[in-house]
Amino acid sequence: IDNLIAKQEKLIEKLEEHRKSVISHAVTKGLDPNVPMKDSGSEWLGEVPRHWILKPIKFLSKINQSTLAETTDENLDIQYVDIGSVSATYGIEKIEQYVFSQAPSRARRIVADKDIIVSTVRTYLKAITYIENPPKNLIVSTGFAVLTPIERVIKPQFAKYAFLAEQFIAEVISKSKGISYPAITASELAAIKIALPPLSEQVRIIENLDAKCQKINTLIVKQKNLIEKLKSYRTSIISHAVTGKIDVCDLVA
Repeated sequence: IDNLIAKQEKLIEKLEEHRKSVISHAVTKGLDPNVPMKDSGSEWLGEVPRHWILKPIKFLSKINQSTLAETTDENLDIQYVDIGSVSATYGIEKIEQYVFSQAPSRARRIVADKDIIVSTVRTYLKAITYIENPPKNLIVSTGFAVLTPIERVIKPQFAKYAFLAEQFIAEVISKSKGISYPAITASELAAIKIALPPLSEQVRIIENLDAKCQKINTLIVKQKNLIEKLKSYRTSIISHAVTGKIDVCDLVA
């Protein structure tokens, strides 16, 4: 049973790596394998389709638009997300509830639907995710930069995939300063360039990635469910054996 569980966990790791690879390739190379390419002039992007343009994030997204003021009603209920509660793989994994007066001092950034949050401190944690249908009064740490895509130039879902690309995350980490607490400023983050296809091509890439990621995510869920069943089966066998419900005499003989 332990060997089966280990195999399923390894398969999940491979599926997650495959998902990262699919996303990274689509947002830097596009979907057409025969499209003419050009040197992007950026080490993390490498070659990109010739008709794509390179734009710094500051021309594609608004950054940190809204912040809770110190004069906020002290009894306001907020849903708070800290850096340690977010991952690029699973998104927001934990939300803490506070009233404003008792919330951490860093609970200030206001987020909205279709925003993307990118950690600017402890960047090695890869705390990046897309916000979709958030609960009321969702507030994130000031350790995040809140990016609001400008929809006339970049589709929010394309921005989501672009910022989740492993190359982009590696670029953010490489530009961070500090050893024990590496950080990048919002202006340094805003200066990182993204390879941008035309809006119609962005839509095709979004549709392609949505479909592929959904299939991969479904497989991952199935493997996780199987692991839970195997663990439950193992626990049941142990319980039956140590309470005398399984006759092991013949096995010993």
